Amino acid sequence: MKQLTFFLVFILMIAFTAQSQDYSNFISCKVNGVDYKAEARRLKIPTRGIDYLAIASFQVSPDVQVWIRFYYLTDSLKPGVYPIISENGLESEAKKKADRSKVWVLVDYTEETKGLGHAFHDGESLSGTVAIDKATATSVEGSFEAELTGVYYKKRAVATMTGSGIKGNLEKKLITKAGGGMLANAGPHEHENTKKSNETDSIILSEGRFFVDWSKPEKE
Repeated sequence: MKQLTFFLVFILMIAFTAQSQDYSNFISCKVNGVDYKAEARRLKIPTRGIDYLAIASFQVSPDVQVWIRFYYLTDSLKPGVYPIISENGLESEAKKKADRSKVWVLVDYTEETKGLGHAFHDGESLSGTVAIDKATATSVEGSFEAELTGVYYKKRAVATMTGSGIKGNLEKKLITKAGGGMLANAGPHEHENTKKSNETDSIILSEGRFFVDWSKPEKE
């Protein structure tokens, strides 16, 4: 009974927050031709020798996320058009002689499938471009077109049978909806109790737009 009560409260919370969602900060695009738009947030992590800015949008139940991650050597991002590369491409670039004008961009996608998160259909950064129209110390705005490598994650059998996978998924949903999505997941493809299958396809993100302003304190 307690589990049922928790589940009903969770559904009501999602319904309420969905109605009151503020899209002043957002990422929008077409995902293989289907419209997507969700509230976006920023996470900036200081790293040694390179700056890192991640903006990511989160739609809950089913969970759908689009991440845009900028890696750069200058003190701030500047307007311009930058190529989207893969994780392997980023590692390769990092080994080359540093060019302080360089900006490397990863664009990733993840979509929860099969109800309460028993699987995920993800898009790993591959190619395309991101255009930054405006950038300040506390905001970034622009557009993107991206082609991603589609991959599939399935829940491990033990997690499905014991229910630990569903429990963990519900807990993450609550954190994500509270604005901690990037804290719930260390990265766009961090899926607990899952294994990556050999199946692949292609995911196209077109007509992408983004605007994130982190000058004001986030709501508690």
